[in-house]
Amino acid sequence: MKKYISFLFVGISILLGACSNDETVTEQPEREKTAPQLIASVDQGDKIVTKAGVIEDNDYTVGEKIYWSNGDATTVFFTNPSTTHPLQYKRVDYAASVVAGEQSNSCTFVAQSGSVDDGAYTAYGLYPSSAWELRTDYGSFLRANVPAYQTQDQANSTHTGAYMLMKAQSDVVVNGSSPINLTYKHLASMLRFAVWNNSDNNSLKLENINVGLSSGKSVFAAIANLNNIDDGSLSVGNSSKFPNLTLELTGNARNFSVKDGKNQCEGYMAVLPTATDAFESSDDLIIELSFTDGTNNYLVTKTYNIGTDLDFLSGGIEQGNSYYFRLKVDTGDLNAMTGTSYAVGDYWPDNTYPDGIVFWVKPGSFGTKGKVVAFKEAYVSKWGPDNDEDAAGVAGIRSLTDGATATRSLIAKYKGSIVAFSMDYPAFFHIYNMNNGNENGAWYLPARDELKMLYAGYSGKVYESIVGWIASNNMPGYDSPECKEARTQFNAKLTAKDGGIAIGCSGNSVAKRYLSSSEDWANGSFIFNVESAQYGYFLKSDDGNVRWIREY
Repeated sequence: MKKYISFLFVGISILLGACSNDETVTEQPEREKTAPQLIASVDQGDKIVTKAGVIEDNDYTVGEKIYWSNGDATTVFFTNPSTTHPLQYKRVDYAASVVAGEQSNSCTFVAQSGSVDDGAYTAYGLYPSSAWELRTDYGSFLRANVPAYQTQDQANSTHTGAYMLMKAQSDVVVNGSSPINLTYKHLASMLRFAVWNNSDNNSLKLENINVGLSSGKSVFAAIANLNNIDDGSLSVGNSSKFPNLTLELTGNARNFSVKDGKNQCEGYMAVLPTATDAFESSDDLIIELSFTDGTNNYLVTKTYNIGTDLDFLSGGIEQGNSYYFRLKVDTGDLNAMTGTSYAVGDYWPDNTYPDGIVFWVKPGSFGTKGKVVAFKEAYVSKWGPDNDEDAAGVAGIRSLTDGATATRSLIAKYKGSIVAFSMDYPAFFHIYNMNNGNENGAWYLPARDELKMLYAGYSGKVYESIVGWIASNNMPGYDSPECKEARTQFNAKLTAKDGGIAIGCSGNSVAKRYLSSSEDWANGSFIFNVESAQYGYFLKSDDGNVRWIREY
């Protein structure tokens, strides 16, 4: 049903002085600087009709139709030819004013902070204010963060409003009384999942939706840049990519209800665009759905080949588009999950004879799948020789996420000569010994991002929810009292068992430095420093510590 809205305009009063020729002229005070009122609209493209963030009134066969919400925050920068540096841009922060219960694709925004002189400007609007970070070094003008792990607590897309990146750009005149008009265009995209419960279990609740590729490729970015203020599209780098997207549903968002004659529960994720070649036709898109009925937990996996089933992804996830998936769940799909459930910090496999401590739990697995770190670690003199292992055919050696494949592949290639192997590749040789000479053993050297994952769990954080963590940055919040206390408790559990060594406490000169399995170039590999909470790259000839991990 079409809805109409009346706009509420907030006036800006301007006091003007007047005089006659007979009067003594009194100098009038200069008008206090203010900011113009903003009327913001959203460009109605083919796939996403309006901003994601409020209540839907959709015909999702042609895209999302979602509306501005009261309080939505946008930042507007004002520039003119005299402003030659971003530090000189005038900034005004605005909030939407929407009458309760009404839906609008165009509404009034009221200035909350900042001011601008009267004059002609180019105005640049960025939505939402909370997602954009103004870069102090201006290597990129603005950086936007969209986490790979999002939480939905309502049955609609309200939560995506914090991540649906948009930009507006227009020449405007500020005269102190008239509002300016900006039209916003989408820079991000949206995935919508309509999960159809076609089973005979009417007690199901949807807990999680995980999306990834069968190849394990990291194609989903959490960070994107506008390299300059005039850019109309995002630049997505490789340093912030995840192999999976996760949507956790909580509260009423988990419930099914009848829609379009089907018992459905809908999930919404805001996502950044991918590279055009992100999805190969031979790869499969894997969508995992986690359910509970109060008695049993279920994991339902849907597999779709990119080339034959999802040809609309052949060009990657495109900026400004929405992608709709209807996922039918039949009775035969519901096989109850088995296995022990663990939480981060638990001993594995049991408290009596543990082999390590759980540091990561796979989202949606109800604790039955995850990763474990060993109690001990070892010092090694180097990663390996200056040799291009990727060119030599060592599978996965440059993967940032799959240390298992890299470790096993390198061991298989060089273990033939044990003496040379032990001297040339001491880090991998040590893992080989830990697995009792089994080249396919369970323990392996973690990849770069698995070391980040370890540090996040060790610090009490959910790895996938962290954004803004790139080579030049510490893990956000790493020095907070909560993270410090989490690390203290984790180390206490490590040292409580015979021979256990606290992370970063081996006592050698490089106790804070851990080697990964990830080769960066022929002469270098990635390391992680647990003191600064940063990853970086060192020469393969540099020494460090190895702490092995495994999956369960």
